Amino acid sequence: MDVMDDTKLVKVLRALGEAKRFRMVQELAAAGELSCSQLGTLFRLSQSTISHHLKILADAGVLVARQEGQHHFISVNQDAVAEVAALVPARLSGPKQKERKNAAGKHR
Repeated sequence: MDVMDDTKLVKVLRALGEAKRFRMVQELAAAGELSCSQLGTLFRLSQSTISHHLKILADAGVLVARQEGQHHFISVNQDAVAEVAALVPARLSGPKQKERKNAAGKHR
């Protein structure tokens, strides 16, 4: 699996950055998997608005969908969430201590 680049990481963070979408992901994570109609009962939003939010989350790779007959079931892409959780601190911490020492030695 390729490491998520900054563009993809930002797309995931933007998808999760909207409060309703973040709560949807929380509900899905707690349940493990929900149908679209089950998820719809948890929010006071129109079906089209829920679909819009789910599309953004799915396009970002946060959700996984499967179809069983006429029903669509949605769950959290745990691999993507784990990768984001690991990448954010690493990408925002700056160079590692060893890299800083090497860079400082080159400027002398």
